Amino acid sequence: MSSQPPIRIATISNNPDPDWAWLRDVAGADFTIANRPLEWRAFSVAGKAGVENAATRFFGTRRLAFAAAKKPFDLIVSHGPWTTAWTEWFGRKGAAKHLAYSFNFTDLPTGPRKAIMRPAFNKVDAFAVFTDAEQKLYEHFFNLHESKLLRAPWGVAPPIASPGEKTIDSDYYAALGGEARDYAVLCEAARRCPGLQFVAVARPQNFDGLEVPDNLTVLFNLPFEEAWSIIWHAKAALLPLRSRETPCGLVSLVGAMHLGKAQIVTAAAGVSEYIEDEKTGLLIPPNEAEALTTAVQRLENDPALAARLGDTARTYAAAHCSEAATVAFFRGLMERWFA
Repeated sequence: MSSQPPIRIATISNNPDPDWAWLRDVAGADFTIANRPLEWRAFSVAGKAGVENAATRFFGTRRLAFAAAKKPFDLIVSHGPWTTAWTEWFGRKGAAKHLAYSFNFTDLPTGPRKAIMRPAFNKVDAFAVFTDAEQKLYEHFFNLHESKLLRAPWGVAPPIASPGEKTIDSDYYAALGGEARDYAVLCEAARRCPGLQFVAVARPQNFDGLEVPDNLTVLFNLPFEEAWSIIWHAKAALLPLRSRETPCGLVSLVGAMHLGKAQIVTAAAGVSEYIEDEKTGLLIPPNEAEALTTAVQRLENDPALAARLGDTARTYAAAHCSEAATVAFFRGLMERWFA
């Protein structure tokens, strides 16, 4: 056992599990820095039943502050920009470093929200962002020093190791996810391909006001394993995003890459850093149902192309988007701060 004092880390997120600490679990119990073990404590800003609001954020970050007052932390890891801001306002005590992990916005804040977030973010020591596009975006939008915005891969394990039973009778193309999606385009593309079947695993609000064609099955809020099993059994995965400026979709994108799925993806900010057109997927312009239709029909008529895209995507994800990549990023930062 090491005689060196541990590096004390607080992790805070909106995950309702009071013991959730993803970086701890990825790094593993044997992870050390300069022979110092890591000592973790988890905090949540979610209330009962996973509800998150201003009150739960306040009390969650105050619990962190009270714990730090009793025994200081060396590092705080916050997950998600709102949690990061509240941690700076009410939770950070002492000289602890602050790493904002999963720093990503579906919609950038405006008006008063931007005004109150900006000074909070400027106190953070480092931000882990998943694309170069986000580095540039957040640097200028929040007036952050470029040295604080660190490019970290979206490095995760494959979402599932094996599929569940196939629950859709026919063969199909599938879309998964709810953030910044353009399901109006998917509906129109499905209408243009009446001989093909489509499935979307989304959130109810994604389809508000949309007329869903008969050959598109829409499923809401499925359990994690069931949702990814839908993707596993699909001919290909579809990721229609609402604009070129949308820095979202990496969870669905990288997960499908790990599963070896051919993908048709909107050429949005950051996506091209993971998907190389014609090699690890097919990129299409935003808001164009015709482009999505053409790409789907191309894969339908060329199964060998779909197989090749999926195999190359799986190889890329294993090399660049694994948990090992996340651990390497985390180790590099920890050695810079604590070695």
